[in-house]
Amino acid sequence: MKYFFRFSVLTILMTYLLIFVGGLVRVSDAGMGCPDWPKCFDRWIPPTSLDQVPLEFQDQFNVVLAWIEYCNRLFGAVTGLMITITCYLAIRCYRKEIKIMVPVIGAFILTIIEGWLGGVLVDTVLNPFTITLHLLLALLIVVLLIYASLQSYYLYHKSAEVESDYPNSLKWFIYATGLIVLIEIIIGTEIRGGLEMIRNQNPLVNSIFLLRMLGPFKYMHTILGIFLVGLAYFIRKILIIESLNPSRLIIGSAQAMLGMIIVQIILGESLVFFDVKPLIQLFHMWFASLILGLCVIQYTAWEMSRLN
Repeated sequence: MKYFFRFSVLTILMTYLLIFVGGLVRVSDAGMGCPDWPKCFDRWIPPTSLDQVPLEFQDQFNVVLAWIEYCNRLFGAVTGLMITITCYLAIRCYRKEIKIMVPVIGAFILTIIEGWLGGVLVDTVLNPFTITLHLLLALLIVVLLIYASLQSYYLYHKSAEVESDYPNSLKWFIYATGLIVLIEIIIGTEIRGGLEMIRNQNPLVNSIFLLRMLGPFKYMHTILGIFLVGLAYFIRKILIIESLNPSRLIIGSAQAMLGMIIVQIILGESLVFFDVKPLIQLFHMWFASLILGLCVIQYTAWEMSRLN
């Protein structure tokens, strides 16, 4: 049964790596690097030269973008296989554990939908709504996997939170943080889509000016980010001052969350003052997904303390 926990952790890491690679595809504009699905330029392995590309696709060929998108699909296939194996291990080892079975099966079903949605993205030429939905489903998958993995851990480490006592208010701070992070991700994705749309119409306009054109969306994103810093600070304060014997896991997650949100503010503002750099955009999005995972860790620890 320990194999499930170890393999589920590897699956979580792989899923986060896939989210990172997906973000790389987004910021490098490689989403249509392979204009067909599931093949790439009608080949199972992308072409490396123009003479290998069918005539109808030759005007769309870019070898770098094609291989970036191909790596994304390859990582997606491997991650999907790992999630399938995780689901099999859960059924084999924890058939009667609802808190493990339900999230793992849910992650498996969503993974199938994600694969189908990847084909829809190509067919709709990267429809903005589909892009946002694709990202949100990926985040939901990793959240479900983290929750199931932690449940299996606590099943064999029942004493991990036995001496811990957290205020009930902690739960609501965690809920609020997770919700605002999701809203921030959605707003950030819409800002990215808006920038692309305006830039296509005004290719010579400076990126900083484009951000100002987005108006309320940009300011709302910043205000919610500052509010997140406050929430993370209060969570840390509750754990250190108001909680009894908080575990190392939950204290570490609170410290990491506060630090990462502060970094997010810095990254977000650097996008405004130093032009919109793709690499900064990539880490800005990815760190948001990591913060969401930290929320799941904190909630699960709080939940386990209530059962003791």
